[in-house]
Amino acid sequence: MELLKDYTLDLELNTTPEHIFRALNEGMQNWWGNLSNFHFKAGGEFTITFDNGYWWTFRIMEYTPNSELIWKCIDGEPEFNKEWIGHVLHWTITKNGSSATLNFQQVGLTSKLHCYDTCASTWNMFLKEKLKAYLI
Repeated sequence: MELLKDYTLDLELNTTPEHIFRALNEGMQNWWGNLSNFHFKAGGEFTITFDNGYWWTFRIMEYTPNSELIWKCIDGEPEFNKEWIGHVLHWTITKNGSSATLNFQQVGLTSKLHCYDTCASTWNMFLKEKLKAYLI
């Protein structure tokens, strides 16, 4: 049986861990979507909404400033987004001299999901293009 791999992306960024961490919290509105009902702390939640009407709500499972975030998807709409419910988004930030590495993994986003190709290419766009541009 073939082991399915979760979507993972590593980005080397010419900025500080602190700047990346802020971008993954209050700064999300500048590169990902519109935030509402947000409480950025362990046990907190937030909802991210997009212009096309798609939305997800996440619970923050781990909140280690400038180092690690773990979010669990607890709700979403429309039907396309229901595949994400229960997925865990894991962000780790590592300082490398004057730059930092951001590692992102969406546990549960594998090639067996209907949305995999769309979600993977959309993550690539948001992280490699929009987040990177926001952090410059």
